[in-house]
Order: sequence, then structure tokens, then C-alpha cells
Amino acid sequence: MVKGLASLLRGALPFLLVIGLSLLLEAAVRTGVTPRTIVGPSRIFEVLVTDWRDIWFNVEPTLFTASTGLLIAAGLSFLLGFLVYGFGALEAPVLTIAAVLTSIPMIAIAPALNTLLGLSMATRVAITTVICAFPMIVATVQGLSAASRGSRELFTVLAASPWQRFRMLALPSALPYLFLGAKIAAPLSLLGAMVAVWTGAEQGLGVYMINAMFSLNIGQLWASVFVACALSMAGYGFIALGETLAAPNQSADRERL
Repeated sequence: MVKGLASLLRGALPFLLVIGLSLLLEAAVRTGVTPRTIVGPSRIFEVLVTDWRDIWFNVEPTLFTASTGLLIAAGLSFLLGFLVYGFGALEAPVLTIAAVLTSIPMIAIAPALNTLLGLSMATRVAITTVICAFPMIVATVQGLSAASRGSRELFTVLAASPWQRFRMLALPSALPYLFLGAKIAAPLSLLGAMVAVWTGAEQGLGVYMINAMFSLNIGQLWASVFVACALSMAGYGFIALGETLAAPNQSADRERL
């Protein structure tokens, strides 16, 4: 019972912290301590209620762009990881190219993608994919080679085929790495979808935020920030839930620790 209560308190602590900070911010805004460019949670909630249709109109394409870019990045990273697993000499070139690609400012890549793909959803998905790819590629490459030396020797003694070694040894050992990379990339996918609106999108959460900024609508601006944070947390939570369902034993081990 004590362990259950401790787990409950540990799970509730982040929510209690958020509620406490929200109440503190609301009090600071109402007493005039904060600048006028900062609004309280009550104002954000008011905007979410009154403008929910407009917000959802802009959230929907953002979610599509983010999820599509994340899925493409996952598929690309798995393909590259599989190639590196089969041909170890490719590891250094693959990681180097991925590092160079992610180090290029997106504002420099966007014009080239616009020229190649046009002002379309494909451009925004491509930008999101590039932003998400690096952590997933690194996690996949490292995960597929994370099996212990003893396990590899055991499969050698058992004369396992390359496919058996991959399916029964490398892939299960890589699961924690794969989910870790996905949990890092999930919030990045939303960031990529919002950054991609600079390529000329007419609809999206980034567009809603930009319009609120230039019209000096502080309530809408902070509401868009709140929605972006909520979507990022939801994406992370969705991947974490998938990890719990796919590898319950590993989750239980972490709970015991």
C-alpha cells in the first residue's frame, strides 16, 4: 500500500506543480506584477473556449504535418539502421551525413525545398522529416548494435541465421533506443510543423500564432503557445504509452528501480 501511495504521489507531482505555477501566475497577473505582454491562465482558457473552432481549424493541418513527418522519419531511420546493421562500414558515413543535415539552419533549407517541391504540404512534411530524423537515426543505429557480447556469442553458438539474429536479438535489444528516439522526435515534429509555415502555408498553428503576434492579440498568442505545449506533451505521452504496451517488462523494471 505504501508503494502504491508513493507511485500515486510521484505520478501526481507534475500535475500539482503545473497547477501551483498556474495559480501563482494568475495571482501575479491580477496584481500587476507581470508585464502586459503576459496573460494569466484564465485569459488563455477564455480564448480556448471562444476561439476553439478557429484553433482547431489551424491545429488539424499541423497535426497531419507533424505525424506524417514523424512517421516518414521513423521509416527512414529504421531503413538506415538496418543498412548499418548489415554493413557496419556505413555507420560513420550515415551518422556524419545525418549530423551535417541537422546542423544546417532550416531557414536555409526551406527555399531549396520550396523550389523543388513548391509551396505545398509536401514541403512542410519534408521540413518536419528533416527536423525529426537525426535523433531517430542515432537511436536506431545505436540500438541495433546494443545487444550484449554474451548474447551475440550465444546466437553464434546456436548457428542462428542473420534474419534470426536481427529479429530475435538485435530488434528486441533496440526497442528502448527506438522509443527513446521517438520520444525525442515527437515534440520536434510539432516544432517542425510550426516552423514549416514560413514556407507559405495559409493554415496551421504557426499561422495562427504569427497572425496573433502581428495583430498584437496577446491572448491568442499565449493560447497558441499553450496548445503547442499541450500537443507536444501529448505526442510524448503517446509514444511513452506505446513503449509501455510494447515492452511492459522494461517499464516494470524501471518502476522497481
